Amino acid sequence: MKRICAVIVTYQPDIGALSTSLAALRTEVDGVIVVDNGSSRIEEGRLMDACPALTLRKLEENKGVGAAQNEGIALARSLGYAYVLLMDQDSVPHVGMVERLRNALEGLQAAGHKVACVGPRVRLPGSPDLSSFCTMGWLGRRYAPCTGANAAVECDALIASGSLIPLDVVERVGAMEEALFIDQVDTEWCLRARSKGYRVYGACGAVLEHRLGETAQRFWAGRWRRLPRHRPFRYYYIFRNTILVSRRKYTSMKWILFNARWLVTLLVLYGLFARDRNGELRMMFKGTLHGFKGVSGKLREP
Repeated sequence: MKRICAVIVTYQPDIGALSTSLAALRTEVDGVIVVDNGSSRIEEGRLMDACPALTLRKLEENKGVGAAQNEGIALARSLGYAYVLLMDQDSVPHVGMVERLRNALEGLQAAGHKVACVGPRVRLPGSPDLSSFCTMGWLGRRYAPCTGANAAVECDALIASGSLIPLDVVERVGAMEEALFIDQVDTEWCLRARSKGYRVYGACGAVLEHRLGETAQRFWAGRWRRLPRHRPFRYYYIFRNTILVSRRKYTSMKWILFNARWLVTLLVLYGLFARDRNGELRMMFKGTLHGFKGVSGKLREP
């Protein structure tokens, strides 16, 4: 059986950045599948130069992150792989990231743990700092310290990019929820897996270069802080899907309370510092309304 296949979901990608990611992945995994979500242009030749073993699956329209991930996962299963490594189009693994993820996952399994997925620490481009893994407490996040490069720590959820998932676990937990379209797809799957007795872990020695938001804005609130910026439509999905996931029976009250505070904080920050205040706040309020109404799927407005 083949071991690890990377599944990259793309939409209108920067071909240069995607080629960099593919070139880094080609020595880390056994195969790479790119599922393109209806991009107007995808330069297959340049992608094949970066990763000759690439399999490219083109979707006719943008079906969302969950649907594209499910397409790639199904293809990886049909090709005989044991694991999938989910990746974003602009994420770049550090050397040895995948091996550290696999060693952590197989070590946890050997110790008798039911593992849903294992993910890396994230480094923002140009920053020396690494993210931490966390669980939710009644007063906010609880950060789990990494005691060494070989340590693996339990957390509540992981971002999709860099997550290593056994395909037999996907069969038991179920596919990614396509109706969320984008945002909270990874969190929902992790919460659902945990409700079925699986656990989610971070591998302290595995590192992924990953961008959070399309741009970032610095602002002063007691100290200099960094506010990731997205296009306005993304805030619709962030607010709507956070509320939708909060209404699931397997979502803990700690997660609900933390994310309620987070959404209120976003409203305040973007109300004060938004560059496109009307567009961003309008999408936030619309997403909130649709979340409580139970609306899902793709936003059907320009």
